[in-house]
Amino acid sequence: MPEIERKIRQSIPTEYVQQWLKIQPKRAYRDLALDWLAIVASLVLAAVVPTVWTYLLAFLVVGTSQYKLFILAHDAIHGALHPNRRINDNLARWLVYGPLFMALEDARRSHNDHHRYMGTPDDPDRYLHTFAAKNSPFQFLLYCSGLATFGKTVLKVTPFGKLLAAQNKTSTGRLKRPNDPKISRALDDYFKQRIPVLVWQPLLILVFLLSPLSLWSYLILWIAPIYFLVFVTDEIRAFCDHAVLLYPDETGDPDRLISFRPPWWEAQIFSPHHMNYHAEHHLWPSMPHYNLSKAHRLVRHRPEVTVRYSYVAFLWKVLCNLPLGDRQ
Repeated sequence: MPEIERKIRQSIPTEYVQQWLKIQPKRAYRDLALDWLAIVASLVLAAVVPTVWTYLLAFLVVGTSQYKLFILAHDAIHGALHPNRRINDNLARWLVYGPLFMALEDARRSHNDHHRYMGTPDDPDRYLHTFAAKNSPFQFLLYCSGLATFGKTVLKVTPFGKLLAAQNKTSTGRLKRPNDPKISRALDDYFKQRIPVLVWQPLLILVFLLSPLSLWSYLILWIAPIYFLVFVTDEIRAFCDHAVLLYPDETGDPDRLISFRPPWWEAQIFSPHHMNYHAEHHLWPSMPHYNLSKAHRLVRHRPEVTVRYSYVAFLWKVLCNLPLGDRQ
């Protein structure tokens, strides 16, 4: 896969790429402000008019806006949110990852490994892209619920995930003792990276308690959307952006550069902030999201890039073709 990506990059004029890589700091502030404004407005509506319909609307708006923030933090992982690296990282830590129970450093480590090893057995996200444990309708629907991968995905973006991955490559495979220095360092790293979480969550709980909303509203309108409309949605998007209807999985590895051009409503749910241009993102990871469409115009017709037009249609196609065999 790295050789395929290099071949495509070399075919694009350098002056185009230099323009596409320019970061607009005002765009970062605007995107963050609009996404947070949507969250605040929907919560205020639910507080002022507490009905089933306003709660449902707030659930949907909060969740999709949380996911939009999560995608902006994905830009920050690659230093593409703000040209000042310190501001870039702090925007992600304090305005995205803290409110969403996440940490920047571990997310960056895991995601950079995904870019480095995509299409190989060393990709930490490979379990999301292949049909291993998904090659039946029941297994696939279980995956789409998030239940099959929740533990592994959460562990992957912690210091312990790094330790476990390293340990699995050793010949002994023995678990380390709790007092092992590496375990102690991992614990220290875990809590240091989650200081924004420890600040944000009590603050959010306090806001819900002091408002006309309640602690149950915190669970329904903040925690539940993180699971259903951030975590689950991102697992499904990650599958769609890399899955190839071929089995065994290794036969599809050369074809995992995939972009979508979905209807507007699908993009709001599965790929806000231009995440649908995923092949272009893999070709130029540090390109800000608002320039990916420009790159798409020049690479969409290349045979190495697959373009799909609907997430829902692709998911249905997968479901109708399971289980896959050698013929697919």
